[in-house]
Amino acid sequence: QIYEEAVARSHQAFSKNGGIIDATMISLGQGPKIRIWDYFGPSFNCISKERVGKIGDGGKWLCGVRTVLAHKPSCIVYSIGSKGEVSFEVGIEDKLPNCEIHIFDPTLTFDQKRIMDNLLRKFDFHEVGLGGSNGEMRIKKRRTLWTQKTKSVYPVQSLGSLMADFGHAWIDVLKIDIEGGEWNVFAKLCEEAKPIPATQIQVELHFMGDAKAVLNFFHCMEGKGFRVFSVEPNYYGRTAENAKLMVEYSFIQVDPSGKIVWENSHEE
Repeated sequence: QIYEEAVARSHQAFSKNGGIIDATMISLGQGPKIRIWDYFGPSFNCISKERVGKIGDGGKWLCGVRTVLAHKPSCIVYSIGSKGEVSFEVGIEDKLPNCEIHIFDPTLTFDQKRIMDNLLRKFDFHEVGLGGSNGEMRIKKRRTLWTQKTKSVYPVQSLGSLMADFGHAWIDVLKIDIEGGEWNVFAKLCEEAKPIPATQIQVELHFMGDAKAVLNFFHCMEGKGFRVFSVEPNYYGRTAENAKLMVEYSFIQVDPSGKIVWENSHEE
């Protein structure tokens, strides 16, 4: 009921404030006092919410770390995009030694890989990125993304392809920070009729000048059973303006009755 009331209130406010007038603007309705993120606040109550990783940029809010994940005989964590900042993965190792950690990032420098090797005890690193489909991601105008300057062409695979390569049917924690590339990934996932195979998703969203893409993303996530349980602006970019352009979201998947989907209940 709390969730339904929160969603209804957001929809009413969005309509009352005029909806999208200019799709390139992040401020919607009431001038700068309301931003598009404000319509999609944390509307689901995870009573065992816990931060994993350092305070500040790098840490993520997870649900059920001690109450559920720690008691599973095994779990799968995908960390997609790192830039060598692995406090989240170190936190997973400390709190959830039963979890198998897979890190995906084709952009790391030699020094970043060395730091990662020194900080983590056991993990699998894959020099490939996440994309909407298998192939290459070419960056022509780097300013349109926040990708670090190591290459201009990166190998990418779809989520389904990555999971098939490693024999995984379900992901317990899916962390995504791919500097603006998330919109294409989720657009493809949203086109598929099947559920997104993850219990929870921690994703940093980057506003790329397309408010319609943002709305489509949230409507898709709601339709696929994902509920927001944490929202955190990122204040740690190049300028203070990044706090309105980059926002950390944590989603949890629930079934039609509102119960959290901790296991793959979609198997045929």
